[in-house]
Amino acid sequence: MMRLEREQTFNRAMLMVSLTGIVFISFYLLSTFATTETLETEWRLSFAGADEFFQTGQAIDFHLFLEDELGNPVGNVDMSVVFDRPGTVHHIEKTFGYLESGLYETEVVFSVPGTWVAMVEAKKDGNIYRNQILFQVDGSIISEANRDPKDSFHLNQPLPEDLQIELNNIPAFRR
Repeated sequence: MMRLEREQTFNRAMLMVSLTGIVFISFYLLSTFATTETLETEWRLSFAGADEFFQTGQAIDFHLFLEDELGNPVGNVDMSVVFDRPGTVHHIEKTFGYLESGLYETEVVFSVPGTWVAMVEAKKDGNIYRNQILFQVDGSIISEANRDPKDSFHLNQPLPEDLQIELNNIPAFRR
């Protein structure tokens, strides 16, 4: 009987030592090799389309300028954006291409009218910059076949009252 109890105690002790070692090694590897990003707060983002009117159903070249704290163009950053419209689910993820002198571009098709938000993220040399842009889109709700392929919008989700009224005015969508 005594021998059986000693083997179980020894096995439990070895298991605890092994698990503790794995936890410490994992923590060390994560802290050593994890990339640390610094939040950049001095850069400035300008929306080149602030004076433009965007229409639903059209492929739009969306342009942004990125400058550093001295007003110099920031080039060759990894810039991405998520387009969304409050009150509905769209979550259109896009990557910007660099054109020149701090100018970046991506193409998007908006499916419904209203106030949209572009949540922008730019990364360069361990710095990360985040900002949001609000803008208006005019037009009517467009069919699924004409929407941006990355648009998660669908008519079965709960819709805000303004879109529900618009749908009721379109004969094909009357419920």
